[in-house]
Amino acid sequence: MISVHNPQPFTERELQLTRALREFDPDAEVWIENGGGKLSVSTVLDEFEVIAILGGIGVDAAPKRAPVDDDQTSSGGENCGCGCGCG
Repeated sequence: MISVHNPQPFTERELQLTRALREFDPDAEVWIENGGGKLSVSTVLDEFEVIAILGGIGVDAAPKRAPVDDDQTSSGGENCGCGCGCG
């Protein structure tokens, strides 16, 4: 994910989510897509920690998995999904 500096969250909801995550990662940033409501998070926390923290404040979050491109998978099998071809 590309991190974008967002010093002033656009909405109260973004501010609430950012504050919750910053208790555990002071540099966490949150964006909520206008219209679709898609939540994006930039943090060093792992996805399970983020889901647990957000769940604690009533947010039902789930990670969005990047599609795996078979052409990018090395002969080793699985890759991380970022396009680097590891595996």
